Amino acid sequence: AAAAQQQQRQQHVAVVGCGVNGLCTAWQLLERGHRVTLLEQFPVPHSRGSSHGHSRITRYAYKEAEYARLMRRAFPLWSRLESLSGQRLFINCGMASLGSGAYLRNISEVLESNSMPLERLSGQSLASRFPRLAGFRDCVLDPSAGILLADRCLQTLRSRVAQLGGRLRDCVRVTAIEPQPDGSVRLRLSGSGTAAAASAEELTADSVVLAAGAWAGQLLSGLGLDLPLRPIGVTAMYWRLRRADGAAVTGDFRPEKFPTFVYEDEKLHVYGLPELEYPDMVKASICMHDGPDLDPDIRESREQREPYYLPELADFVKRWFPDLVPEPAVTEKCIYTLTPDSGLIVDRHPSHRNIVFVCGCSGHGFKLGPAIGQLLSEMATGQPPSQDLAFMSAGRFKHGVTSAKL
Repeated sequence: AAAAQQQQRQQHVAVVGCGVNGLCTAWQLLERGHRVTLLEQFPVPHSRGSSHGHSRITRYAYKEAEYARLMRRAFPLWSRLESLSGQRLFINCGMASLGSGAYLRNISEVLESNSMPLERLSGQSLASRFPRLAGFRDCVLDPSAGILLADRCLQTLRSRVAQLGGRLRDCVRVTAIEPQPDGSVRLRLSGSGTAAAASAEELTADSVVLAAGAWAGQLLSGLGLDLPLRPIGVTAMYWRLRRADGAAVTGDFRPEKFPTFVYEDEKLHVYGLPELEYPDMVKASICMHDGPDLDPDIRESREQREPYYLPELADFVKRWFPDLVPEPAVTEKCIYTLTPDSGLIVDRHPSHRNIVFVCGCSGHGFKLGPAIGQLLSEMATGQPPSQDLAFMSAGRFKHGVTSAKL
C-alpha cells in the first residue's frame, strides 16, 4: 500500500474553506505528498463561520455507532497533531451522558458494542466523583472524552499546513467552479479584501475539495447539486457562578471536577462544558436541531435576535445547577448548517469525481475534522475512501443529487 501511495502522481488540490475540515484535509493531502492551495473568503483567523471559538466537546459517546467509529479515526489524529506541534489541544475531563433512561441505554449500547470505554455512575459514586452532578440520579461516563481547544487547534493546523508547504490564500472568494474537458477544474476567484483588485482571477487544479461550511449550498447549487442544507444562527451561552461573600462558590466546576456533559430527554437536548475560557463561568447551550434561518452573508443583521430557546435553558440551569445564575452572562454567535437528519454529508459529485465535499455538519463536526480530512484527501486523489461513507452520502436525501446538470 505504501508503494502504491508513492507511485501515485502528485496532484494539485484546491481546498475551498479554511475551517477545521478544510485545514484537516489540506494537512492530510500534504502528508501524502500532494500540492495544496487553500482558499478562504475572509481574513484568517475570523469568527464568521462554524469552526471558531475556544472550546468544543470531543467524545466517543454518540447515539449513532457510525459516528462513534469515525471518532476512533479522529482521536489518534488529534493526538498526533498535539505531538507534532508540542501544543496542548485536548483536555481529558470526560463526558457525562445524562437524562432519560432510554438515552443512557442507547449510549451504553453503542460504547459497549464497539469496545469503547465507559463507566456507569449513580448516587454516591456520581456525587463523590463530580459534586456538581450530584442532583442527577445516573450517568454514563465516557472517560476518554473531553474538550478540544478549537482556536488553538485551527492555529496549529494552519502552522502544520504552512510547514508542509501548503499555500493559504485568504480574502479570496470562489465565485464559480468549472469542470474542464481535460478533467481539471477551474475556479473563478474574486478578492474580498479592501486591497484586493476587483478584477476576477482563475485557478486551475486537478481536483477540488469543498469545505465551505454555511456557504456550501451556494457553491454546490452552481454545480447542479441541490442539497437540503439549512444554515441557522446559534448562540453559545456562559453562566456565571453565584458569589457567596464576594468569592465564587467553589472550584467544583473546573475540568478536574466537572466533565463535559450532554443531557437528553424527550423534550430537551443540552450540552455543557466546565469553567475554562471565562473565569467563574460554565458553558451550557441547547443542542440545536432548529433555530433562526440565516443567510451567512448578512449574518450581522440577525445578531441582536434573542438567543433561541433561552427560557428552556434558563429553567434547566435553575433546576440542575442552582449555583449558577440562571441568566447567561456572556453569549457568542456561531453558525450551524443543518441537514434533515442532523448528519454530515461527505460525498463526491456524481458527474465529476474529482470534486468532493463535506457540508451539513449540524453542530457536531469539529471533533470529526481529522477523520473527515483523511477521507476527503483519499477521495480527492482518486483513492477509495478507507471507511464506508454510505451513512454520510448526499444520496440519502431523495432529491439530493438528482438535479446534477453538468
